[in-house]
Amino acid sequence: MPRLLVTLIVLATATVAAAGCGNDGASSSDATSLVPARSLVYAEVTLRPEGDQKAAIEELISKFPGEGSAGDRIRRLMQQALAEEDSKLSYEDDIEPWLGDEAAFFMSGMSADGEDGDFAVLVATEDEEATVDAMEKDGDPRRREYRGHDLYVYEEEQAAAVAEGWFLVGTPRAVRTAIDTAEGDGEPIEDDDRYRETLAAAPDDRLGFIYMNMPAFLREVQGTAEGAALGALGRLFEEPILVTGDADEAGVRFEATVPKEIMRGFPVIAAGGGTAGELPADSWLAFAQPDLGRTIEGYVDMAGSALGGREFLEQQLRAATGLDLEEDVISWMGDWGVFVRGTSLDELGGAVVIETSDEAASGRFVDAIVRLMRENPTPGMRLGPLALGGGGEGVTLRRPDVPQPIHIFQRDGKVVAAYGDAAARDAIDPDQTLADSPAFQDAQEALGDGYAISIFVAIEPILALAESAGASSDADFQKAKPYLEPLAALVGGAREDGDLLRGVLALTVK
Repeated sequence: MPRLLVTLIVLATATVAAAGCGNDGASSSDATSLVPARSLVYAEVTLRPEGDQKAAIEELISKFPGEGSAGDRIRRLMQQALAEEDSKLSYEDDIEPWLGDEAAFFMSGMSADGEDGDFAVLVATEDEEATVDAMEKDGDPRRREYRGHDLYVYEEEQAAAVAEGWFLVGTPRAVRTAIDTAEGDGEPIEDDDRYRETLAAAPDDRLGFIYMNMPAFLREVQGTAEGAALGALGRLFEEPILVTGDADEAGVRFEATVPKEIMRGFPVIAAGGGTAGELPADSWLAFAQPDLGRTIEGYVDMAGSALGGREFLEQQLRAATGLDLEEDVISWMGDWGVFVRGTSLDELGGAVVIETSDEAASGRFVDAIVRLMRENPTPGMRLGPLALGGGGEGVTLRRPDVPQPIHIFQRDGKVVAAYGDAAARDAIDPDQTLADSPAFQDAQEALGDGYAISIFVAIEPILALAESAGASSDADFQKAKPYLEPLAALVGGAREDGDLLRGVLALTVK
């Protein structure tokens, strides 16, 4: 790929992450007049932030190593990239003077094997002649004419052109498609009803967005072996998915808008019930979701459609374990969660916790798990009665190569599989919960109103665990550490909104 193309693609992606935009409405950019409606993916971002967005980005950037504003840092990054590529171009002299305030990306199709695709990056230009000069200066392209436009073709099947105030760079087919769309051949994405309806449901304040045209993806794979294997999963491709990005002083926030139907295909993606806050306060990983029975039901239905039907799976489970899928597995499972804690290998612990609505049924499930372990022992495994204060029904498993015991038991309306004595006790009744933790409270605030946390990952204790495990002597880790230390947490959640499911993932800073 020629140096200029590499530079501008890096520019577009770096700007999405670091510069943001000041878009304050649900409209999209003029790039949509060049992008075909049949595109599989369309994304856009404004390159120059304004107002509150700009202030938030500058505040976030200041917390990371380096000097200067976000624009200054990107300018140095681009100049460094050009220097490392031994380019003839200067970012300050050859690119920055004509660089506009918007960028976009689209993928118009995939190859038959699904490994490659036709794509193009679009960058607004304020001086088309200067843009052409930069194209001719870098990479020694071959110039051709296409529909009245100069098309510059580089090695490795890459091309560039200028059309309608936009610099286009990507695969030759995608660049030609953008020119065709601008010339009126084919429907542009700005006129596509489904695209406009999806965008209208998105949050107004955003850094940018990615629109995934799932129906177009489905058409692309129909007739292939992969498409035939989708089976019932094909229904997940019936509606588009939109992901928007936003930033404030707390961090960066991504919100996905998807049809609620997708919950049937991926039932683990559901509106949280707030149970993550009930897990132990020192957890650095906490994951919680409602109704595990419904989640398993969804996956059984999907797997059954591909493997001979639900009845076949029920027969296989009964033959292997003696359990009835509905009565002994699905029926009793309620809300569930997972937590992990510890900043050294010796302190590491955690548990899976499942609420039960029928202790007789969940007891049969635990008994079946224990029976399978007894029938299929591993070398060195010792399986004995539950060795845990406080009572309960279950077993304790020990291995000479595992520092702490593993407890599998039922108590106080919960089924627990825990690594470590302390984790087992706190899985039932922790002294302090995450809901009381300032870090968790900050993460909840960053997530936004109406969202209950489903996943919480605290960064600082993970770094401490990594160092205790030997990363302190790893040069690459030490190089990355200063950029990881300002991060506070990765947090996610979802909520239902009519026929839509809105999911949020936020990366917060200290």
